[in-house]
Amino acid sequence: MRPLFALVSVVLFLALAAAACLRSGVQLDDAGYVALHVADNVRHGHGIVFNPGERRDLVDSPLWLGLLTVFTASEHASLLVQFAGMILGTAVLLLVLAGPRLLVAGACASLFLGLDGLFAAGVTTGGSGLLAAAYLVAFQLHLRRARSREDEPRHADRTIAIWASVAPLVRYELALVVLPAMLGWALADWRRPRAWLPLGAAVAGCALCLGMRAAYFDAWPAYWEPWPPSRAGVESALRALGDVLVRRPLLGIGIVVAAAAWVRGQCRATRATGFGWGLVALAGFSLLPQAGRDVERNVLILLAPAYLLAVEAVWRGTRTRLGLVAALLLVVAQPARTWFPGAANPQTRTAQVKIGQWLGEHALPGTVVGARQVGALGYYSGLEMEDVEGQVSPRVAAARRALRPVNDVSTAHDFSPMLRQEPDLVLTGSREPVPSSILYVPDMEAVPEALRGEFGVYRWAANPVWRVAPGNFVPARNSRRAPALVVVPAH
Repeated sequence: MRPLFALVSVVLFLALAAAACLRSGVQLDDAGYVALHVADNVRHGHGIVFNPGERRDLVDSPLWLGLLTVFTASEHASLLVQFAGMILGTAVLLLVLAGPRLLVAGACASLFLGLDGLFAAGVTTGGSGLLAAAYLVAFQLHLRRARSREDEPRHADRTIAIWASVAPLVRYELALVVLPAMLGWALADWRRPRAWLPLGAAVAGCALCLGMRAAYFDAWPAYWEPWPPSRAGVESALRALGDVLVRRPLLGIGIVVAAAAWVRGQCRATRATGFGWGLVALAGFSLLPQAGRDVERNVLILLAPAYLLAVEAVWRGTRTRLGLVAALLLVVAQPARTWFPGAANPQTRTAQVKIGQWLGEHALPGTVVGARQVGALGYYSGLEMEDVEGQVSPRVAAARRALRPVNDVSTAHDFSPMLRQEPDLVLTGSREPVPSSILYVPDMEAVPEALRGEFGVYRWAANPVWRVAPGNFVPARNSRRAPALVVVPAH
């Protein structure tokens, strides 16, 4: 029966993942291209940077950054990243299927996960979410197997300590999961000194990794901006988290049943409850960074272990047979299957890629480009970027912090901090503000309309930005996809 269950859940996941890729124009989202550009700079020896010379903490997973560094050696890096996401998603489904002792529980959990649109859409993000999900499920399985090996406690302690120590390398926020899990591991057998070894290894690994990160960047991570959190951002995040739970009734039922079982057990600390509290801590933390826009990023990690724990909690708490799980499937499958997170227009993503390639071929070296989303533009052009929200530009982020308090909703529509950096070229969308006509002149004709699409192009009035003069040819060193020879102005 297991091969059949595995085939069904994997086929459903791959079908939804392929649909998500088509919906996004077979392109990564902006954060994915930002990570690819950082990895490309690492591969070329520029360091962990987006713009050369600017240390900006843009990558949440050192291990994922290393994998992306390998992928960027290919011209089809974005496709390789999506293919790797499908492989990781399939691995997570198989781990969830093989995890529980009860065959039906694993089959239902993997089926719920395979039907989930958010999990399938994680393939197109280009982020480390699916890698972190695979780590969490594998870590949970090792905890279970270690608990069952009462005759080999030393071997179990050593194995779990190794797994706990590498968690921040997979993703920094996983420290919020492994520390409570290892505390529960230690308290369950607190009289045995070696039971505290995994907790010590987890603390040492987190302190080392996070300390080196803080020493290198000396700033908050860019994907936490704006920081500290505001009331409006937390309220927005609570609404997003509530929407996630409403669309997945099984998770809510599982949380209630697990909490009731924990209370009936007189709130004792066990090896299983520590991992559950770690998941709750990560879910709570997701409400704080990035003005409440960080929920989906961490929920993607939590879906796999949450489905697994929810199915098992319902099964143990009600002691029912297949009928209840089948009824839960009817409740969960439809909303989970039909929901996809809001994706950017595929034409917009494709236009950003094509404009980035065109800018790499036709813009002068040293040109600074300002836009709302700069991941694909920077990756394909190799030019320096200033983004509207300050995710890749520390100067824009500093300007935004100086202008606080600012309404989190209006922050995304405020171009003034970016324009204060005086980029040479500004790209705007159809509903985005136009730069001042005193400093910038419209330059729509410079970019072919077939590439430009809905984007507006504005050039700094006093600066040349295009390779336009005849007669002088030099190699285009900026562009990743540039031809061997291009035209540059004569001086």
